[in-house]
Amino acid sequence: MTEDDDLRSRLRRADPAASLAPLAPDQTSRLLEETMTTTVSPRVSTGRGRRFAVLVAAALVLLAGGGTSWLLTRSEVGKPSAVVVSLSMPDGAPRKCVPPTVEVLAGGADFAFAGTVTGIAGDAVTLSVTHIYKGAEADEVRVAQTPGSSEQMLGSGRFETGQKYLIASSAGGVLTCGYSGEADSLGLQDLYENAF
Repeated sequence: MTEDDDLRSRLRRADPAASLAPLAPDQTSRLLEETMTTTVSPRVSTGRGRRFAVLVAAALVLLAGGGTSWLLTRSEVGKPSAVVVSLSMPDGAPRKCVPPTVEVLAGGADFAFAGTVTGIAGDAVTLSVTHIYKGAEADEVRVAQTPGSSEQMLGSGRFETGQKYLIASSAGGVLTCGYSGEADSLGLQDLYENAF
């Protein structure tokens, strides 16, 4: 934990407006502008009315400060949204495959990555991208598979949560026959390193 993280944590605990919903930036600006441009009549400047005006001004300052600290401490501020790529597995029909080659992988794949399966829901597999070998940047890849289609991958032949994979694709379809599979499958890592 860095000093900045510790300071943010202390600010969050000390914020009296932490339980309130934050104001939108335009609301905060409008309230501050109204406060700064409103003149106080002589009747309000004495006694109870003055205390009320001071309390309202203090509340506005606290709300503005709380909203600002909330915005500053949010980890999502300034963070671009995740880039998701969708791929599909070929159908489960049996195929005859020739041994994979570096040339075919390098020339045939338009997207290749290393990733870890973070979820499987029905026929949809979600992988968190750990390294891009070829193609556009992505944070997450979703693979749609038909029953029996992943058996054509190296390794156990099926996606498993928490397992690491090397996946290559062409035109949105996963390349099988020795070009995609579990990352620790014999020779697959070497194939990717030599191709890309």
